[in-house]
Amino acid sequence: MPRLWALYLLFHIGCILFSDASHVCLGPNQCVPKENCQQQKPFPDLSCSDSEVCCEKSNVIGITYRPSVSPPSILCGMSNPIGLDEYKQVNGTQARPGQYPWVMALFSKGKYFGGGSLITPGLVLTAAHILRHHSLAHIMVRAGEWDLSSSKKLLPIEERRVTKIESHEAFDYITGANNLALLFLDSPFQLKAYIQTICLPIPEKSFDGRRCMVAGWGKRSFEDAQILSIQQRVVLPIVETLKCQDQLRQTALGGKYQLPARIICAGGEQGRDICSKFGGSALFCSYDDEPNRYEQVGIVNFGVGCGQENISATYTQVSEFREWIDPHLEQVVSVPGNLVTIVQGHLRK
Repeated sequence: MPRLWALYLLFHIGCILFSDASHVCLGPNQCVPKENCQQQKPFPDLSCSDSEVCCEKSNVIGITYRPSVSPPSILCGMSNPIGLDEYKQVNGTQARPGQYPWVMALFSKGKYFGGGSLITPGLVLTAAHILRHHSLAHIMVRAGEWDLSSSKKLLPIEERRVTKIESHEAFDYITGANNLALLFLDSPFQLKAYIQTICLPIPEKSFDGRRCMVAGWGKRSFEDAQILSIQQRVVLPIVETLKCQDQLRQTALGGKYQLPARIICAGGEQGRDICSKFGGSALFCSYDDEPNRYEQVGIVNFGVGCGQENISATYTQVSEFREWIDPHLEQVVSVPGNLVTIVQGHLRK
């Protein structure tokens, strides 16, 4: 009964906050000080402060572009298709700033070591194998990151410490079976345009034949001297499991290799792949009826080489671990701001 009452309040508060779209400074507009707008809009904007107005970007003078911090969507998995700085030039393999707002960067002692995804404001999903050599006390989760090498951030990054690591009890480092873990944060992220949650798929959902993507940081090939510091986006085909196993049997794994259960495969295209340091990052697919909304299909697990034709890489299949993930979601219900995301995670059942 208390949860039903909370949902009732959440629904009505959401209706109040999002009922008047004309009072939200979105799209080609931004909140700026009144003196920095050549031609002000005829109405006050509730998303700007008292000293600001909602100004068309073409009319902004005297300041550089500031990314939108518009109210967050109440739905999980919503991307920002053109990013949050439309003037920032990117090449074909780079994500735009803020384009995939659930992408988390993991650091240990100030050094980047892997990726993760925000599934509630206080909980990050990642791979167990990348955590083996890192102490809980040293791990930091960063949201809003785009360029690891730059101290001048396009978006105001936010960081949280990790208070608990929950790795799957049946995780096998040798085979990559059950390779997933949850990071419990010391305080939940406040959702905003560039910090959002990713949806979780329903159990047993098939993604065979789809083209999905990974976004994060790392090497694109073993030949790279260092990781690419700007967030990458790589589109990959989902490969049917038996075909993936046959492909891997042609490698050094040998003809008797057995792919672990609850693994999904993607890749197998020459030169199009992710490589080291992408571990823990999300493999995500768009919904058929909502191309700008995504659900997390997999977690970067292991591969044999990088970007080789007809050799797919493996990903932990998230849909097959909902029974393990969901009880941990329930543990964080009482943390302020998390209830809405738990509801979001079940919208697609």
